[in-house]
Parts: sequence; structure tokens; C-alpha cells
Amino acid sequence: MDPATAARLAALERMAILDSAPDGAFDSLVGLTAQIFAAPICAFTLLDADRQWFKAQVGLNLTHTDIALSFCAHALTAGEAVFEVADVRRHAGLATNPLVTGEMGLRYYAGAVIHAPEGEAIGALCILDTAPRQPMSAAQRQQLRTLADAVEDALRLRRELTLHRETEARLIHSEASYRMLSDHCHDILVRVGRSGQISYASPSTRALGYAPDEVVGRSLTDFVLPTAREAVMRALDRLFDAPPADEVMQSPYPVLSRSGDTVWLEGASSLVRDMEGRVTEVVSVYRDVTAQLALQKRLEAAVEAKAAFLANMSHELRTPLTSILGFTALLTQTPNMPQAATDHVARIATSGQALLALINDILDVSKLEAGHIELEIEPAHIPALAQEVRDILSVQASVKGVALQITDELRHPDRKVDRLRLRQVLLNLVGNAVKFTEQGAVRIRLSEADADAGDERMRIEVIDSGPGIPDAHRKRLFQRFAQGDSSVTRRHGGSGLGLAICRELVELMGGQIGAESHDRPGACFWLEIPAASAPPEVASAAPPPAQASPDPGLTGRVLIVDDHPVNRELVRLFLAGPEISTVEADNGQTAIERAMAEPFDLILMDVNMPVMDGLAACSAIRASCPLNAETPIVALTAQTGLEIEDKCFAAGMDAVLSKPIAHRDLLALAAQVMGSTTKVRIAAA
Repeated sequence: MDPATAARLAALERMAILDSAPDGAFDSLVGLTAQIFAAPICAFTLLDADRQWFKAQVGLNLTHTDIALSFCAHALTAGEAVFEVADVRRHAGLATNPLVTGEMGLRYYAGAVIHAPEGEAIGALCILDTAPRQPMSAAQRQQLRTLADAVEDALRLRRELTLHRETEARLIHSEASYRMLSDHCHDILVRVGRSGQISYASPSTRALGYAPDEVVGRSLTDFVLPTAREAVMRALDRLFDAPPADEVMQSPYPVLSRSGDTVWLEGASSLVRDMEGRVTEVVSVYRDVTAQLALQKRLEAAVEAKAAFLANMSHELRTPLTSILGFTALLTQTPNMPQAATDHVARIATSGQALLALINDILDVSKLEAGHIELEIEPAHIPALAQEVRDILSVQASVKGVALQITDELRHPDRKVDRLRLRQVLLNLVGNAVKFTEQGAVRIRLSEADADAGDERMRIEVIDSGPGIPDAHRKRLFQRFAQGDSSVTRRHGGSGLGLAICRELVELMGGQIGAESHDRPGACFWLEIPAASAPPEVASAAPPPAQASPDPGLTGRVLIVDDHPVNRELVRLFLAGPEISTVEADNGQTAIERAMAEPFDLILMDVNMPVMDGLAACSAIRASCPLNAETPIVALTAQTGLEIEDKCFAAGMDAVLSKPIAHRDLLALAAQVMGSTTKVRIAAA
């Protein structure tokens, strides 16, 4: 006798269950199994030495069969949690079984192995049919396994009852314990017809304050909030009209408990079909997800709060940075300044730009987390974009003696991309390459992602001759706040956010980004993004960035509106010229009063101000100040992004300039809008 058979027989003897009287618990579980799976035959069988004995059954009138005829013996030897044969005529071990070839004509079998309390495999909970069936879904297999687990629980309870059979009180107590086990199942099981009428409800409905018999016979919609009833019935109709499927997940629905509380239930539904494949019933298992949804809302609120906080802090930091960088720029134009002072001013400017870059990185991270970054796909000439990046970083590279090269292998140079975000990614990648390369060259290579496929995906590589990236460090490159090691921060600075932002932006574009290197000099950072071809004439029609000559020749009267006097002074000094006169206002209401009293050739309007903000002031000037209804109005804002720009344009502004304000940008924009009706978007570098 093999060890498994010996262990099974010992367990059956220990349990004293063979040839025992019928047990209502097992009869109920077998009956429920037959109902759930719409099975004509269902049984809980135990395998003795030479027979298969039926402890509980539906659709059969047998007490036992010879073990040689047992389907369940195959389930025990298969070693699977659920053993299924969709058509037993195709199973080598069952095709010639008399129960298949004879009068019963069995065609389908599925059995979940039943274990004794000590773990021995002793039998099976099985369903049989006289017609083949579609294989079970994963959810249905789990349902059958769950029911088998309930049989095993009942076996354990039966043994406990046997051990405590000395008094009638102990027996009653054990039966009550069994009922409590069933009643406290957290998941709610219901069976529903097409009309929505509930034909079965598990005892766990008591968690909502309803007894099962109060639920059976009523409509499913009786228990959901009125606002959700139509959606529930639409979902039910979709289930009954669904094509053949194993399982359908349902969105959470608000259910009203007896106490009046709203409970959110999320369900997984299995479809019960007749022999012709039509859905006759839906069996759904619902779980209370109220706590999870509340937690999710709190997390979303926390992300929004963090994004708002960072955006506000960015605004508060950009405001003094406007003065720091602006007055530093004016200092650099001071003639006959001592060399030491010139060096000090240069260091202030460098530090200010580094601080601005850090603020921009932190703001981008918060926007990405909150999902507030939207792409603006438009035609762009990619080689020209690469040349622009090269021009920006050429001074930094030339100081180190590093050559900046561009290799253009694109079949179509004009592509549809988010030009500003792609420029941001390239500036970061090329800037890093220049920073880490002490000699040699940095090359920007433009090519098709797949030269043969022609799927219009573009690949850009930034290849340097720097120290390379060890494999141990490369795995962490694109994580937030991650750098190769602490020495990188000490030698080169940086927050460790740049590459993480690049990754998230590239993924937002629908692309991938990565790095290739080994423990030797040189590294290659690459990205691949969707980039459909654009007609050359369309791509080249994109307006070039505004430029300014050293003396734009501005003439006229300018109204400067800002609640910070230092910022007003800076703007006035930026515009200083013999043909320019300025008037100042410290809030939007004062600006309206000035605009009603005298005409201006240009209005520079801060957005965030006390008393009245710049958006409201601009709208009022357009609507009620005839002297300045057509005057160009430029927004000066420490906020960034398309959202604030769209609000500015909607309020009637002609252009948007982000703080910190660059001297050259302000002069260029002033010269442009004072003679143009085109809406202009310019972000400070």
C-alpha cells in the first residue's frame, strides 16, 4: 500500500465518518454547489480502500461505487486544487469508464480535493453533467475551491462535535459555532435574475442590517441609492447580454444599510448559462470597499494638497528670485565695476539660476504626481530643436573644451511633438553629459526608432565620453532624488530630480527612456517617443521665439501693476529709456483707476495681488476702460503652466511672461506686443 493511501485510510478511521448518517451541513453545501454551478449532479465523496462512498449527493441515488469507477480518485492523484475534465470522452483514464459509456452517460467532471483536518486528501467535492461544458474560469474554480474549503470547515466542526458529544448542551454550542462561522463570512453572495430580483442571499447580508430572508425576493435596486439605480440596471442588462465570458468585475456601488449609512460594495459576477448558452442568472460576490475608497480619497486629497502647497511655495520663491536675478542682471551692465565685484555678481547669478532650476524641478514633480501636465503636440523641426539645445549649452561646453555635435539621421526632420517638453528633456540629458564629460565630445544623434518599420517613432541618443555609469548605479538613475553616489552631489551638485522628471515626461509622451553604459568611460542616454511626420511648410510656420536687440527703441507710456514695490522698481529699470515713461499701481483696483484716467501704450499686470487680482483687473479694463480697451496687456506671473496661461488669455491678456523675468525677454515681448495682435506665450529661461 502506498503512503498516500495509508494516510487516507488512517484519517477516515480517525474521523469515523464512513457509513455515517446524513448530515444537514454537508447536504446544504452540496445543494448550494449544485445551484451555483447549475449542475444536475453534485456530490461529496470519500475514498475508502476499495470503494467511493457518497457522504452527500444531489441528482444521484447511490451510496457507493467501486473505486475503479471513481472520477474522484483521478482528482486526488492529479495533485491540483481543482481537477476538471470538460469532456470525459477525451480523457484517457475516463473515456472507457462504464459511467461514461453506460446508461448514465456522464460527460463532464470537476472536483475540488477535500482534506482531513490534519491535511490528508480523503475525497472530493465534485460536480458532474451528462453534457460537456466550457472549462471553468479562474473565478469559478476559486468558487468551487471556496465551497470545498467550507466542506473542510464542516469536517473540522464535525470532529469537534464528536469530541464534545458528552452532553446535549455541548452539541448545541458546537452547532451554534458552525452557524456563526457561516453568518460571519465577510463577502456577500447573491443570485439575481434578469429583472433584478434576488433569488438567494448569503447570511453575510446581516453586515448591512438585513437578514437573508428580507433580501430574497426583492430587487437589487431596492438596496442601492436612488442615484445609482439606473446604473445598476444598465450593468445588469450588460451582464445578461454579454458574450460568453468567465467573470465580470463590477464597479463599486453605493448601498444603503438598514441604519441609513452608505456602504460601497464592489463585486465580481459569474454568469450562469443554460444549455444553449443564454445567461439565466448572475451570481455575484460583493465585498465592502468603503474603507478602501475613503483611504483613496484621502490619498488623492493629500496629493492635491501637496501640489497646491508646492505651487504656492514656488510662487512665493519666484517672487524674490525675480528681484535677485533681475537686479543681478542690471549689475552686470554697470560700467567700470571692479573685477572682484564682477566675479561676485557672476556667482550670485549662477546661484540664482541654480535655485530657479531646483524650484522648477520640484514644481514639475508635483504637477506630474497630480496629473496636471498636459502635452501640447505641434509640428517642430527636430534638427533645429537640437541646434537650439546645442546653442544654449555651447558656452558651458566650450569652457571645458568639450565639443557638442549633432548627427541627423532622420528621414523626416519635421515631426509632431511637444516641443517645449522635449526641449526640457534634451536640455537635461545634454546638460548632464556636458557636466560629467571632462574631455572629448558630447553627441546628439537623431534617428528613426526602427529604420525598417517606419512606425514614426523617433529615437534620440545623447552620447558622451565621460566616466561611464557602473551597472549598480544605472539601475537607480531615473529614480527621484537618486544619484550615482554621494560624491556626485559634492562634485557636481543637483537635486537628483532631473532624470526622474525626464522619465515621467517621456512616459507621458508614450515613449521610453534609458541609459547604456558599463564600467568603462562613456555613456549613452536614449529616448524613443511617438513622433508623426509633419508637412515641412506647417512645421516651419511655427513662430520663432521673440528676440530683442540691445536697443529695441521702445516708445510710450507703460502702466506697471504689481503689489511688490521692488518688482515694480525692477521692471521700471528694465524698461528705462528716454522715450519711456512709467506709472505704477500696487493692485488691480488701482490699475483700473489709472486705466480709466489716462491712456497707456502697454500694461504689465501681475496676476496674484491683494484687493483685486490681475485677471479680474484685465477683464474690467477691457470691458469698462475705453482709453485702454485695446491696449496690450502682458501678464507677469510667478505661476507656470498652460492652465495659468489659458486663464490669462481668457481674461483678455495679450501675452504671458513667467517670473523670474529676464531683461532680454521683457524688452523683446514689450517690443512685440506693442505692435502686434498675436497672443504670445513666453516662459522665462
